[in-house]
Amino acid sequence: MTVLNVKINLSMDDALNFGSIGRIAERVRNLESLIEECNSLIRPVALYKYVRVEEVKLEGVRLEGDLTFTSSKLSEQLKCVEEIAAYVMTIGPYLERRVTELSSSRVLDSWILDNLGTCSLRLLSRVLEEMVESEKGWRVSKFNPGSTPTWELSQQEVLFDIFSRRRVEEEIGVRLTEKFVMVPRKSSSGIFAPTEVGYHNCQDCRKICEYRQTPYVGST
Repeated sequence: MTVLNVKINLSMDDALNFGSIGRIAERVRNLESLIEECNSLIRPVALYKYVRVEEVKLEGVRLEGDLTFTSSKLSEQLKCVEEIAAYVMTIGPYLERRVTELSSSRVLDSWILDNLGTCSLRLLSRVLEEMVESEKGWRVSKFNPGSTPTWELSQQEVLFDIFSRRRVEEEIGVRLTEKFVMVPRKSSSGIFAPTEVGYHNCQDCRKICEYRQTPYVGST
């Protein structure tokens, strides 16, 4: 199990190419200062661990430690995988608190800062993905519980059990609620795996979304 503290400096280009920010940037005179504020508030950190795959069944994937992910999609994608990298990551609670403070008086600034936080979390994910690929020589796909109907949000519990809930909260300050929601809100969990064919959650999501990264292709 490894704790990775990352320094992320969100740039103007990062912001303009994320979600809807680029479409309204000309009307936002303080975008640069909001980016600076975002960079001062985020505390990017990730916890990750390599885990052996013991058995792949039709209904799920059994891991070392007698933990099982229940998902036919994971079974399909991980059928030839011997090891995965499980992770939990966050940018911390401070940006989230600032977004709440601004929401009653500076709605647009609050919305932009919230999106910048999401962008920062995505950049953190890319850093960890590149590190895993470098350490293992893999070309990975990423899977996140709750992102699509093919892997339910309740599976967060299994993912946290890989590390233990107590260790996740102690090491990076992320806790899991009874409804399987992570706190702080700007957190993410999932697995990286060296699949035969590249996969992205967006492939199985029908929603019209400004954050879409790949086209919808349907699920099996």
